[in-house]
Amino acid sequence: MQFIKYSALLAALLGASLANAATVNGSFISKSASEIRGQLGGYAQPTIYLNQYACGERQLSAMACGPYTISVGSQFLQSQENQHGNYAAKMVLAHEWGHSIQFTRNIRKSAPYQELQADCTGGSFIKYAQTRLGYASFLEAAVSSARAAADWAEHGTPSQRDYFTRWGYANGVTKCLSALPR
Repeated sequence: MQFIKYSALLAALLGASLANAATVNGSFISKSASEIRGQLGGYAQPTIYLNQYACGERQLSAMACGPYTISVGSQFLQSQENQHGNYAAKMVLAHEWGHSIQFTRNIRKSAPYQELQADCTGGSFIKYAQTRLGYASFLEAAVSSARAAADWAEHGTPSQRDYFTRWGYANGVTKCLSALPR
């Protein structure tokens, strides 16, 4: 009987989070880019291309392929929202913006620190979105998404991705770019 109550509660919670997931479309991307530009625009000014294979990738996921180009797929970002929670997709976009900053500033770090620095930058955006834009914190959704994308070699371990996202949230983008921990 207890198992049935917990199963029903879990199903209700999962259903509620899916029902509340933001819809990722051109408007969502445009608004997110404008918000991210408000914090990170002084470091890089990429254009975000939606569902266009702007970086020549086979799958429409999310990637920055230079200082001026971020390519994202709406289905991929929607899956981030559905699986990890509201505004996880904004973190993905801020992470890719972090890569554009790296391209702009000619930052090249060994794996996995190139990715972890982008996680840090994304974490700093979450704090900005919360304090300047009035968003409820979506740090946990972002950390969940980052941990799920860990591949140990290139992107780091789940623990590293968690740590660097939270470190960026606590310390800000300037520290992410100048004093990244090892």
